[in-house]
Amino acid sequence: MRLPSTLRIKSARDFQRVRGDGVGHPGRFLVLQVLRDTELTGFRFGIISPKKLGIAVLRNKIRRRLREIIRAHQHRFVEGVWLVVIARWRAPQAEYGGLERDWLKLAERAGILKPAPPPAPAAPQ
Repeated sequence: MRLPSTLRIKSARDFQRVRGDGVGHPGRFLVLQVLRDTELTGFRFGIISPKKLGIAVLRNKIRRRLREIIRAHQHRFVEGVWLVVIARWRAPQAEYGGLERDWLKLAERAGILKPAPPPAPAAPQ
């Protein structure tokens, strides 16, 4: 299942708005910029992977991983947030699990995730 393109931030003006007016949360592999917008229902996101990370194949791999992380956790986002995820120079060395842990830690710190649902009770045996 893909994320619809309507959720993506595409214009440079929108990226600048989030980076300028939003709050940054640096992590080991990522920087998460968050801007709250009460008029927005749902969320919008953008990904920045600078050339400092390496060749295009590597930058695209990191973007694909980040899109999948966002897609997997989209049901937990609070309403009305704009997100810009910036990959740091350490991101190419990270495994998928490391990127996901770093992203979840930053999202929790930013307060953009709803509480996780309680685990289902175990079935009797």
